[in-house]
Amino acid sequence: LISKPPTPCNDSKSSDKESPNNDAKALLEILSDPEEKRRTGVKWIVFSGLFLTIGIAGWVGYRKYLTPPLEPISVGTTPVEIGSLEITVTESGTVELNEQQTFKSPSDVTVESVQVEERQRVAAGTVLLELRDRGLQRDLNNQQVENQKLDNLLARKLEVLQERQDKLQLAQDRFVDSQSLFDRGFISEDAYRQDQQSVDDALSAIKDAEVELTNAKLDIENNQLTLQNTLTQLSDNQIVAPIDAVVLDISVQPGDGVTQGGELLTIGDPFKETVRLQLTTLNAAKVDVNMPVEVSMIGPDAQIFLGRITRVSPQVNSQDNSSGRGGEQSGTVEAEAILNEPSDGSLIPGSVVSVEVILDQRQSVVVVPLTAIQSEGDRQFVWVKDAENQAQQKTVTVGLKNLQSAEITSGLRVGDEIVPALPPGLELTAGMPLADAPALPADFVAPPGF
Repeated sequence: LISKPPTPCNDSKSSDKESPNNDAKALLEILSDPEEKRRTGVKWIVFSGLFLTIGIAGWVGYRKYLTPPLEPISVGTTPVEIGSLEITVTESGTVELNEQQTFKSPSDVTVESVQVEERQRVAAGTVLLELRDRGLQRDLNNQQVENQKLDNLLARKLEVLQERQDKLQLAQDRFVDSQSLFDRGFISEDAYRQDQQSVDDALSAIKDAEVELTNAKLDIENNQLTLQNTLTQLSDNQIVAPIDAVVLDISVQPGDGVTQGGELLTIGDPFKETVRLQLTTLNAAKVDVNMPVEVSMIGPDAQIFLGRITRVSPQVNSQDNSSGRGGEQSGTVEAEAILNEPSDGSLIPGSVVSVEVILDQRQSVVVVPLTAIQSEGDRQFVWVKDAENQAQQKTVTVGLKNLQSAEITSGLRVGDEIVPALPPGLELTAGMPLADAPALPADFVAPPGF
């Protein structure tokens, strides 16, 4: 056998230069080796990758061991729903019937008779009360007597005028005769002048009688006016219903003496009910005619009656205008509301009721509790629970709002689970897990200090 000569040894420097080529050659040798060697190389690569994966997984597990997972926070949520939102002011008012009025005594009178009963319905023109004014009756009697005297005096003045006219006629006839006799020289000039003077005197007397007759007629006319005025005052003592109405209150009985201005009887239209309000000046500036109202008796579970504002006084009630704290002027403004339909006796005239005036409202909008809205600079957002039960922020646009709720015009959808209020001291961060606490009602309102 002929042996292969040994490969000459190179120095270390030459060996270092050839080492990279050796690695490439080794790879080429593996790829160029038979099938068995290629399989060995692939196994080496697979085992290397598996070792790397196990190392990474171990590192992650170690990190999780050092950093335990966050505990879920128990926070109640509520689903977003469609609802209504109103801005209101609440005042108290007094129930009255439409055109309600209280009749008062025109003078010091005695009640002659009462023709109706309380709760009785009467037609327009019905006599309600009859009064007796003794002073007016006495005046009427005196004026009637005076009228008779004046009539007699007038008749006498007419007679006097006629008598003086007769005397004038006689004086004129005598003067004509005297003038003829004087012309013929049968009587003196003095006698003639005397008869002429008699005619002049008769004419003057007639003029005086005519003046006295005119004055007598004027006296009669004046007395007739006084008499008519007295009769009118006496007719005023008969109280008559001006409208179809119901009798609400009778303050007197037959035989009662009532001074001038004293209350007698109250009536009103039973088919229309109104509420008289005394608004604070602050609320009066917000309330306008035709705004809707909700009227109810003061108390729990009271029935609500709908209506509208019909009048708001343009000025403060002068009888209730006083200085408040700090010297500011305070008072009330009178307003009226009318019910859309009669309460059928549920609201008693004269009773005090609660009146909620609706200043603005939204129907069928997304509504959330006002406490759910958080602020960060100019941005407003709410906390929601996502599908993975984690807390997330959702930016929202707020529309109309009142003291309890707010309208959301964008940013939320119906069915979103929101956090209606954060308990004191609790802060959420995005991604924080939330426990499945019982859902709160959609109209939840956070209590003070929640």
